[in-house]
Amino acid sequence: MASVVQICNMALSHIGSEARVSSISPPDGSVEAGHCATFYDLARTELLEPGNWAFGLKRAALAQVTNPSTIWAYAYAKPADCQRALRILRPSIAITVFTQDLVVEPHTDDRDSAPFDIEGQVILSNEPDAVLVYSQDVTDSTKFPASFTSALSYLLASYVAGPLIKGNEGTRVGDAMRERAMRLADVSITASANASSADNLPQSTILSVRA
Repeated sequence: MASVVQICNMALSHIGSEARVSSISPPDGSVEAGHCATFYDLARTELLEPGNWAFGLKRAALAQVTNPSTIWAYAYAKPADCQRALRILRPSIAITVFTQDLVVEPHTDDRDSAPFDIEGQVILSNEPDAVLVYSQDVTDSTKFPASFTSALSYLLASYVAGPLIKGNEGTRVGDAMRERAMRLADVSITASANASSADNLPQSTILSVRA
């Protein structure tokens, strides 16, 4: 998998720069490293925030806090690493049958989301014991799939094009790099969605029999 430095050098190559950086944390002293250091984190979080990438998703049981709302039944602390709250899983019932005995266990349905609202760092919902699925910031570049790495390198290129090329040409190149980044991201996201199937998702009710 690509390192941060490799992603930065890919971005520089995209805009036709022959310069190469050896470090952006701290910057190696070059103008290019300074600009990459300025924009790298922004480009990464911009791609991750919508929650379209499976490797950037996380789920967590939420901790209840004092409820400031008279509309919602429960209030929860927003996880510290939450970039964007995507859905609160609805609890359903999983039933396992052992001869004559019924064992009822809680289960969650990944295909549905309970209504919720966010006020500051508080998540409001009517679901007890809420479990939140959200996008998180992933800083370890070794966890990036190739498609994300490619899209990120073009998005970073869109940011550094302006200050490195300057003028109308820098703006033109930056816009072209952003368009390319979004196109690559869309293709990867579509392919990932097509590869999944509702048949592979957990069912809202599970019935199993053991003789």
